[in-house]
Amino acid sequence: MADRSKAEVVLRLFGVNLERQGRGFYVPLEMLAIARGVYLAHQEDPERFAGLLDGEADVAYRRTSHDLARRIATRASIVEGNEELSKAVELDSPETMATLHALFSSLLVEIPGRRSQPGWFGVHIYPFVGELIHYDAVERRIKQSDSSSKNSDKKRKQAGKVVPGTNAPSIERYLFRDGGGWAYKVLRSDPDSDRKEAIRQGLADLVQDSGTPLGNLAKALSAHDFDYDEAPVKGADEGITLHEDLSPWPDLLREGTRNIVTRIATVPRAKRTESLMHWVPYCLARHQLHLARTKLGATDQVTILLDFGNEATPLRRESQKNLTGFRNDIVNAINVQAREMIEETEGNEARRRRYERFTKEAGNAVASPRAFFSETLAAVGALNATVGRRHFTMKPPMLEGLVSATVPQGTEMEFDQFCELLYEKYGLVIENKVAAASPLAYEVDPSFLDHNGKAFREKLAAIGLLTQYSDATSMVRGEPR
Repeated sequence: MADRSKAEVVLRLFGVNLERQGRGFYVPLEMLAIARGVYLAHQEDPERFAGLLDGEADVAYRRTSHDLARRIATRASIVEGNEELSKAVELDSPETMATLHALFSSLLVEIPGRRSQPGWFGVHIYPFVGELIHYDAVERRIKQSDSSSKNSDKKRKQAGKVVPGTNAPSIERYLFRDGGGWAYKVLRSDPDSDRKEAIRQGLADLVQDSGTPLGNLAKALSAHDFDYDEAPVKGADEGITLHEDLSPWPDLLREGTRNIVTRIATVPRAKRTESLMHWVPYCLARHQLHLARTKLGATDQVTILLDFGNEATPLRRESQKNLTGFRNDIVNAINVQAREMIEETEGNEARRRRYERFTKEAGNAVASPRAFFSETLAAVGALNATVGRRHFTMKPPMLEGLVSATVPQGTEMEFDQFCELLYEKYGLVIENKVAAASPLAYEVDPSFLDHNGKAFREKLAAIGLLTQYSDATSMVRGEPR
C-alpha cells in the first residue's frame, strides 16, 4: 500500500486518497486491473482466492505489468537484450518490431494535457480486451545483491538477465492512486444482490480472456514481461471508506455500471469498456464534490449547468462560475477538515504541523486534490478543455457513457423526460423546462437555455442516441440503433 501519512486529511474527508497524479482514466484503469487480477487469481485457485466482486473475503489479485508491450509501444530500451527478446518476438525481420510498435502505440490511452511523451511506465494500454488489461509499473535499479541465494527465485532470475545497476521494470503503484480501489470496493459491497450479480457477469465479460487474435498476442507477450507476480497480492481497498451515508454517488456508480456492462448482446465490448472508462472517474469526481459540500454544511442539491453551444453566452459564464465555485468548495472543505483534525491532536506537535499545511487556501497540499476534481472531469470530456477558461459540457464519448449509464437496457424515453432525469439524479441542467425548477432560473435567460436544449438534442442525434419522429417526438435510448 502507498504511504498515506501525508494525505491523512484528504483520506479522512473523501475516504480515498485523491491526488492529481491518479486523475481521470487512471481510476478505471486501476479498477479494471484489480478486477482482471481477481479473475486470474480465482481461476488459478478457486478454493483459496475469492471470485470477482466477492464482498466477503479479502481482495487478492494477480497483477500483469505488460512492460514488454509498453516498451515496444514507446520504443523504450529492452534491457534484457535481443537474446531474451527473441524468446517473445521473432527478430529475423525488422518489420516485426515495427509492426508491433505500430499496433501497441495505437492502443495507448490518451491523457489530455500532456506536454511531452512520458517513459514507457507513464503510458497504459487501452483495455479493449481482457488480455490487454494491466497494472501499474515503474523502473527500479537491479542491484548486485539481487542475485544472492537469500533472495527469491524471481529476484535471482531477474538479476541474471541484466547488468547490475541497470534500471528495469518493476510492478508497483506509480500513477494508480486508490481511485480504482474505491470503485472496485463500491461494486463489491453493493447491498442489492441482483444488481451485484448482473454487474459481476457484465464485468466478467470485459476482464476475462477474449480469445481474439489481439488478445492472444497480448497474452503471449505478457508471458515474457520482465516483472511478474509470483503470487496474488492483497489489499486493493484497504483503508478506503465509501461514505455512502453522505453521498449518493456510490450507488449511482453501481446503477450506471450495471446499465453499461449488461449490454452484452447489443453493444460491442470495446464500446462498453469505453463507456465504463468515462463513467467511473466521473462518478468519483462528483462524489468528491458532494462530500466537500457536505463538509461545508450545504444541504441543497448540486446544480451543474452544461453548455452545448458554440459561442460565449451568459449561460457559459454561469457554467464557468459553477466550476470555480466547486473548486473553491473542495479547498474550503479540506481547510475545515484539517482544522478539525488539529483540534484532535491534543498537543502532538508533529501531527499538528502535518495538518496545518492543509488549512491554507493555496499550496501543494490542497492543489493536488482540487486538481483531481477538475482534471478528471476534463480528461473524460465533462469540461470543454484541460486549461484556460473552462465550463461544464459533455463531449461525445462522455455523453455516450452518461446516456448508457442512465437509460436501462432495452428501454427508451422521451427527450424532455430524459432531461428531467438528468436533473433529478445528477443535478445536470441543460434546457429551460428543467432550469425552471432550479436556482438557475434566476441566473440565465430562458432563451439561452432553450437554444442550449436544442443543441443538446442535436448532439444526441449526431451520436445515434436520439431519434426524432414525424410527430415531433424525440426518443433517447442507451445504445445506438
